[in-house]
Amino acid sequence: MESFLFIGFGIKMSGKRKKKINISINPEMPQPEMNDTEVRQDDPERLSCHVLCESLLSYGSGFNNFQGIFNCSVVLLVLTHVHMSLENFIRYGLLFDPVKIISVFLKDPYKWPAVYLIAASVLFALPAVFIERYLRKVRGSESIGLVLQSVNLFLLVTFPAVMVYRMQAITPAGGLLTMFVYIIIALKLFSYYQVNRWYREGTPRPVRGTSRMQADPSVHQSRRNERGQSKQIMYPMNLKVKDLYYFLLAPTLCYQLNFPRQKNCRQGYIIRRFIEMIFLFHLMLGLIQQWIVPNIHKSMKPINEIESTLLTEYILKLAVPSHFIWLIFFYWYFHSCLNCLAELLRFGDRQFYLDWWNADSVLQFWSRWNIPAHKWLDRHVYRPLLHHGYDKWQARMTVFLLSACFYEYLIAIPLKMFRFWMFFAMAAQVPLACLMKRLFGGNFGNIFMWISLVLGPPLMMLLYFHDYYIQHHRKDSSWRLFFF
Repeated sequence: MESFLFIGFGIKMSGKRKKKINISINPEMPQPEMNDTEVRQDDPERLSCHVLCESLLSYGSGFNNFQGIFNCSVVLLVLTHVHMSLENFIRYGLLFDPVKIISVFLKDPYKWPAVYLIAASVLFALPAVFIERYLRKVRGSESIGLVLQSVNLFLLVTFPAVMVYRMQAITPAGGLLTMFVYIIIALKLFSYYQVNRWYREGTPRPVRGTSRMQADPSVHQSRRNERGQSKQIMYPMNLKVKDLYYFLLAPTLCYQLNFPRQKNCRQGYIIRRFIEMIFLFHLMLGLIQQWIVPNIHKSMKPINEIESTLLTEYILKLAVPSHFIWLIFFYWYFHSCLNCLAELLRFGDRQFYLDWWNADSVLQFWSRWNIPAHKWLDRHVYRPLLHHGYDKWQARMTVFLLSACFYEYLIAIPLKMFRFWMFFAMAAQVPLACLMKRLFGGNFGNIFMWISLVLGPPLMMLLYFHDYYIQHHRKDSSWRLFFF
């Protein structure tokens, strides 16, 4: 009975279902209106599934969302570096040994010539205040003051060069640090002399990004600045030893009477930057010992005696790890070190670098990656040359030649050999960048910039160190190079 009822119920349901279907297809019954999204059978254009369009990877498609490809590139980059690290570890083992590094300092802590030379730099900077005070008091003594300033700057450049080049006890790393400190002080004092001369002559010049200097050099009073944080110092009240040494410690190369200052010092920020400094410093040392040194020791011939194919292989093996270390150094110095120093001094201008990674040319890269040096060159070299009638090409070429001299000065003297590779590489970048700008631009210019960075300045440093080891026949462990 139950099965009969179930079958009957099923027949009724099927009948209703058929009836419902008949109603839906009956042409005499009113049909519901079709939405715009539904396809009309009598419209052939709506039935087509092809339209005129470009492929996504074509230039004219307008598609620019490549985040997935970027993520894939990052994954491949990480896997490649992991593979290189494992291969290096299997072949050479663990070469990083911090115990030996510490033993260098503990073995003979009283024979650190670089430390003594750096401490002596304070004495060379001190006469700048007294020279400016003398020029302020004695009118018409600009020629004498110019001679005194020139002698002071000349000693700052030549004294460390002679001492580092002649002393056998100093290592290349100690000599490099010494030369770096002295050249920084020399650039700072040049800016110090120039700015005070502008005030002394009564024709101060405005500085980009800061308020306009006061035109009256005889003002002795102090006034509150716009933010009310501290008192502004007017010329000649800035001619004090305290003011000079604050400028020497500040993370800038351009002098001005009143620097932007923060109200307080953030201790947590300093601790984070200090931890970054310690960690990244040891990471760079470990990568140099683990990656760079074994590759250098594989070829103990000068660069000019290696075959072209072997030289190409040698350069490519050194390019990636050297550039990786260079990127770490950039973050360590321009972000961790300079921000930590600025926070300690409550120095407000923290623009130490711009987005150089987006630069579409080598010239744009050099104007973004080192803002303190760029400001100094723009303020004291480039614009004065334009003011004296030189065109932009001549002024730009002079800036790059001067930068090339600085780099050669910092590298050749500590290594006690002159190859001029860095000088010619820097000098050739101006015409090469102009040529590449005409041929390429935009994204292609950025690619060329990255290629030049991978195979450029970091590789020049390694070429100098390579010939240094060849010339001096270093048989000892290479970690000794990096310490005093």
